[in-house]
Amino acid sequence: MFDTSGDVLNMSLAIGFIVLVIFLCFLIFYAVLILRDVSRVMEDVEEIVTRVRNTVVQPLRALDYLVEQARPYIETLVEKRTKASKAKKK
Repeated sequence: MFDTSGDVLNMSLAIGFIVLVIFLCFLIFYAVLILRDVSRVMEDVEEIVTRVRNTVVQPLRALDYLVEQARPYIETLVEKRTKASKAKKK
């Protein structure tokens, strides 16, 4: 079967390539599994971010809108109080 040392070398190279291909197949398989898990985690993170946005950010926007609407009234009230306090001091 093996007449020369070149035949042994060629056979060992062929076996080595076969083993390399098998390991690469396992690597690709595990990479696919890891990427699938990462995809699931990203979906969970997206859901959590959506919940946080709905429960925290949107009420803060509403509060900011209310503050902007009430700002002129608050400023006039502060001005009246500062004028009153200045009048008392004189």
